[in-house]
Amino acid sequence: MSTDPLIHAWRFDADGAGRGLSWGEVGVTNIFSLGHFWLHLHHRSDDALAWIKGRSAIDECAVKALLAHETRPRYTRFQDGAVLMLRSVNENRGHDYHDMVALRMWVDDIGIVSLRGRPISFIDEIRGMFDYGSGPRSPGELLVLFLEHLTTRIGSTLERMDDQLEALEEYTLTEHDRFETRRDGPRIRQRLGDLRVAAVAMRRYLAPQREAIARLLADELPWVNDALRSRLAEVVNESTRQLEDLDEIRDTAGIIQDSVANAISEGLNDLLFKLTMMSAFFMPLSFVVGWFGSNVSGLFLNADSAWFATQQGFFVEGVLLVGIGLIEIWIFKRLKWL
Repeated sequence: MSTDPLIHAWRFDADGAGRGLSWGEVGVTNIFSLGHFWLHLHHRSDDALAWIKGRSAIDECAVKALLAHETRPRYTRFQDGAVLMLRSVNENRGHDYHDMVALRMWVDDIGIVSLRGRPISFIDEIRGMFDYGSGPRSPGELLVLFLEHLTTRIGSTLERMDDQLEALEEYTLTEHDRFETRRDGPRIRQRLGDLRVAAVAMRRYLAPQREAIARLLADELPWVNDALRSRLAEVVNESTRQLEDLDEIRDTAGIIQDSVANAISEGLNDLLFKLTMMSAFFMPLSFVVGWFGSNVSGLFLNADSAWFATQQGFFVEGVLLVGIGLIEIWIFKRLKWL
């Protein structure tokens, strides 16, 4: 591949300041001897993969985990450090936000090696903190920053999903014309279906991700102090709340979707009922009109009829039709069809 291996590389100190490193420095230097560092590599670069496999000094089993083709959120402790697989919402243009982006990390007491395939926006925010000298002061703090920013982005996405759901719910609870309901129903059901798909897709990753962070917190790594553990505990609590929000969004979307489907079905049934009533009402009248409109000599009530010959046949027919119509209306009301 021609992809550049290095996205960001920083050597930082206990004051939160950092110095950027080039790929040349990383390639010829034992980065683990530089002090605290953060190395952010492109997972689709051959050079980055070769460095991870041959020169990174990371545990061999950890390397296999980091370079696995398919990943799901997990936390695995090794003798010298830990592997943490995470998923972030996809904020790249032209992509679905629920097509979550993988972030692979090797973490130890010296530094962090992270890999990603597609861009992750909050990574640039953390990198910018080093530019202003307000970056993390240890690998443990950098790790917590990753988790806090990731959780915040997920929370913002869930808020937008919830706002969309509330708008759709408010629309369905408002009285609408039957025609308007039938017209807008398919579009609303499609949007609700998209929300349900997004909730299910996100929960697939967020549930194991919460468990991974909880295991990280319970592991009590020596380079994660009590203050950082408190922040990790907040991340776990926020992840739990987000899972509950996802379940609520999924279930509420399903209820609203069923409600819209029922409204559409009721509208169609009402329309069919009205058409049936019109057919039933005009059927006897059509029979009478057809009978008297027949082109047959000597027809009943015609002027040349052998029975009840009269010049007022049209008037009699009109009175008969009105009478039949009134009788039908009376019958329909007695049957509570009207």
